[in-house]
Amino acid sequence: MLPLDYNLHTLGWRAFQDLSAVVLQRVLGQTFHAFADSNDGGRDGAFHGTWATPGDAPQPEVAALAAGRATVAQCKFSGQATGTLTPSMLADEISKVELLHQQGLCDAYLLLTNLRVTGRTEAWVAEECARVGVDASLVLDGRWICQQIETRPDLRRYVPRVYGLGDLGKILDDRRLRQAEALLARLRPDLATFVPTAAYRRAADAVADYGFVLLLGEPACGKTTIAATLALAALDNWKCGVRRVDSAEELVAAWDPDDPDQLFWVDDAFGSIRHNPELTDGWTRRMDQVMTAIERGAKVVLTSRDYIYRDARPYLKEYVHTRLRERQVVVDVTELTPTERGQILYNHLKAGDQSADTLNRWRPHLRAAANVERFQPEVARRLAYTAFTESAQLASRDALLRWFDRPVSFLADVLRQLDPAARAALACVYMAGDELSAPIELTPRLSDAITRLGSSPAEVLSAFGPADGTFLQLSQSSDGDPVWRFRHPTIREGFAAVVAEEANAVGVFVDGLAPDELVEQLDCGGERARGTFVRVPPSLYDRVVPKVPVPSRTATKWSNPTAWFLQYRCSDEFLRQWASHHAEDLPRLATFGMYIGAMWEPGVLVRLQAAEALPESVRAAAAAQLAEHALDFDSGWLDPGVVTLLTADERASILDRIREEVIPDLRERIDQAGEGWDDDVEPAQRYDEARTAIRQYRDAFADDASVQDALADADAYIDERVEYAHEDYRPRLASPLAAAAPGALSDRDEFDDVADGHH
Repeated sequence: MLPLDYNLHTLGWRAFQDLSAVVLQRVLGQTFHAFADSNDGGRDGAFHGTWATPGDAPQPEVAALAAGRATVAQCKFSGQATGTLTPSMLADEISKVELLHQQGLCDAYLLLTNLRVTGRTEAWVAEECARVGVDASLVLDGRWICQQIETRPDLRRYVPRVYGLGDLGKILDDRRLRQAEALLARLRPDLATFVPTAAYRRAADAVADYGFVLLLGEPACGKTTIAATLALAALDNWKCGVRRVDSAEELVAAWDPDDPDQLFWVDDAFGSIRHNPELTDGWTRRMDQVMTAIERGAKVVLTSRDYIYRDARPYLKEYVHTRLRERQVVVDVTELTPTERGQILYNHLKAGDQSADTLNRWRPHLRAAANVERFQPEVARRLAYTAFTESAQLASRDALLRWFDRPVSFLADVLRQLDPAARAALACVYMAGDELSAPIELTPRLSDAITRLGSSPAEVLSAFGPADGTFLQLSQSSDGDPVWRFRHPTIREGFAAVVAEEANAVGVFVDGLAPDELVEQLDCGGERARGTFVRVPPSLYDRVVPKVPVPSRTATKWSNPTAWFLQYRCSDEFLRQWASHHAEDLPRLATFGMYIGAMWEPGVLVRLQAAEALPESVRAAAAAQLAEHALDFDSGWLDPGVVTLLTADERASILDRIREEVIPDLRERIDQAGEGWDDDVEPAQRYDEARTAIRQYRDAFADDASVQDALADADAYIDERVEYAHEDYRPRLASPLAAAAPGALSDRDEFDDVADGHH
């Protein structure tokens, strides 16, 4: 039976060399070094080293290569769909083999090729090698390599591009095949250009050995593509089902102890465009259960923008954060070697639609472009398509370098010059929250927005097709339904920035967005706003204010987008207008429950106070509420973002009452704080609120020696309670193991054939 055909000719020479390196290591048990030999014209790779005896049973084919021999492994690639290796293709190689043998580097010769190899050619190779003093040779052809790919999932994991080349039905069962096809529907364009970087390999090893990985990086660096590729590999390598979930709570709810082989993929684990403390708190509270699932076979892949993770870290409890410190499980995907950058750029340009003339004009400068400090895979993808570059005038080396150094400005220029229909199509996706159902049904508000943006429904519907793969992408929702999304989050962000430049366009968004959409997508002058928000000019505040309600009483501060909007995305002027419009409803902001740190009201009140928009009567009522909770051992009133609501006299009065009513019975308060927890909650977490209160009171009573003594005793008592609680608690830990990466690639000019196949 013939092995599955993986169409190796579509890989490109560099990816085939990468595959050969993995075959050497994973199949043949060899770790070789790469030759930096430019005489091959940059298209064939060569590796050298001493042949080692594999730890497992060696492949029968390689018995001719004895251990201890100096061995050269040669990669011979052809882009032809069908082809046979001929002696004429190898004439130059034999002369190199002879020279290397004279230098003591080659006593055995191994050739890996994607071409077919006849018995006559194989015999010719053996004869020629013997003629120059090399008496051991072996040729492994494309059929043999395809056979290894078909039978070894670890090869497919390390070179995931092959998932898009073969018939997955031959290697996956029906259930996993359906999931793989759904993933490929979204991933196939990225898989065609995917480079298995060292960061990807570390992530794959973390999932394999530790069951957990957190992928960090700035926007446009490829986190989601790596996560999706790992999910695809999990279907194959570990027979896992794949679930996309949005939080720790969803993960725990979806985990099935009777079906342990599951992979959970969580994009933007701590927030998508800003830090979401509710999500972070969920990971803090559920990490024990997540680790239990991992111990029993589940695998977890998280992604986060690096700046969001930095914001999240202070909210992560110490006992959770230590689990994220291990280098094996926290992978910065922006760490790219020069060779990896060059290969990423090469792959994108090969897959794009630039003309051969353009690519040849750029070719002398592509190595320098790949080495720009701010190089990003998504920006390399945009360079590959004329839709992004037609107006960029990238004729010079400096212009090409600026493309990578200033990607936002170039993207904004492109979006400004889109025709009205294309811009309106992007606006529809934006107004739908980056998930516009397909086929598209234009609601009255979308139709109105299209008309006001200077287009027509018919023109806009026709614009979606050309935008697919460049600005937009036809993808799938979490329920498996087809939806239109922005091709990359940075395109959405760029679109928001461009829209904000035109008051008429902003007005369209203001009028077209429902209140819940408005607070998620607009910025009304906030100093901390960043990301995908459309900025509203002051002249339009009067149209926004009536659409922003007083936040819901039922939500915590972490799940209340309106409260976040008022705190962080509104100027003082906007808040004064908003407070005036909602004057009758403001008093209810002063009544909020226990656990002050989880309430949204104090933060909004502080922000209104800073904007001089908070009536004194409301502030005084809020101060009384803080005092009431303070006497119930809730130290949240001392948080820097809350305590400014109090006057100096109010603060002093609360401290006096705490000294008299709380400090004398601290042990009882601590016992109450630690009660009611399940046995599987870490003891340190059970007493976290009490520990925080003690720490804050230490600072507040810094000059009171008797209170300091009582607090020191309370701190020691917490240690005792935590130690005692460990008697009924069994920590759930796993142990990471870092695996070796495939052999290094040779440092050759990967752009020599970048224009081949382009017209």
